Amino acid sequence: MNEFARIHSPHMLPKVRSGAIMEAAKGSPCTLRIASFIPGRSCTSRETSVGCHLPIWGKGVSTKVTDMAVAFGCSNCHAIIDGVDREALRYLEEKFGAAMTTRMLHGLTETHSLLISKGVIEIPGATFI
Repeated sequence: MNEFARIHSPHMLPKVRSGAIMEAAKGSPCTLRIASFIPGRSCTSRETSVGCHLPIWGKGVSTKVTDMAVAFGCSNCHAIIDGVDREALRYLEEKFGAAMTTRMLHGLTETHSLLISKGVIEIPGATFI
């Protein structure tokens, strides 16, 4: 495969692995908030928050996506995203597929803002308002 094809194939992009990103999830609010789409469920406390790798390009057998595609999620939302709670995942995909995808995008953006505010991600020359 030539260099151009490798760089422009989303599943072949380099992956970031960052202990700082994953550690920053501890004690952070759940930015996914997808458990609340299920009747009788809600997010759990900040104490259960972890970095949740979203189901996007780069996911494969024995490999997770880049840590840049991590959103902070409580234990309930993490179980749904990872497919551990298959019943909830199936329910959300069938009833609220677009809303779930939108929440993941919003959660990723919110997580990036939190990572910037915590100093985990730095963007030289950027202006923050």
